[in-house]
Amino acid sequence: MELPSTGPWSDIIMRSFFVAGASSSTSEKPFYGSWNRLLNTMFPVDTIFEVVPQYFPPTISTRDSVDFVILLLIYVDSSPVFIVEVKPPSEFTRNSKRQEADSQMRQRFLDIAPELRIPVLHGVSAYGTKIAFYKYNKNANVLEPRRVTPDLEILTDTAPREWWCWDILEVEGAAKFRQIIEDVKRMCSELE
Repeated sequence: MELPSTGPWSDIIMRSFFVAGASSSTSEKPFYGSWNRLLNTMFPVDTIFEVVPQYFPPTISTRDSVDFVILLLIYVDSSPVFIVEVKPPSEFTRNSKRQEADSQMRQRFLDIAPELRIPVLHGVSAYGTKIAFYKYNKNANVLEPRRVTPDLEILTDTAPREWWCWDILEVEGAAKFRQIIEDVKRMCSELE
């Protein structure tokens, strides 16, 4: 693969995502560094923000695979202000894996909600560079996208592919991501 000559991010960030995407690995690990680099660029280390990896125990199921969940949380003091959960791009096509990712994001929001000091908590579910945006409004107690309720008799895709229609390396996806980060920073500035 050839490294793109331009993109919505600095050359080093574009290269990091490119190298992660070129990896033959089927895990999300190659993308942790890329996402960590991007988040530390958007939330610089010499500011009030801290990018903190969170490791969750594996889910035990009847499947042979074990799913270690790693979440990148951005904090101001001890309050969460932004969430990113990274999954391997190879799992994106499987409805069950998207459903699992959606359920995990909803669980994170549920667990974090009582700690919020800002009115809106944004989050990103990432399959490599494909991203879905989540938004929790504390006052209304509403999380978007709204949960798709499964039909009891018909197979239902409860985490549609369309939710991950953005790409962090494309201009539109990067612009939406930047807009959300600016909203987070604005809310956090009102805390001081």
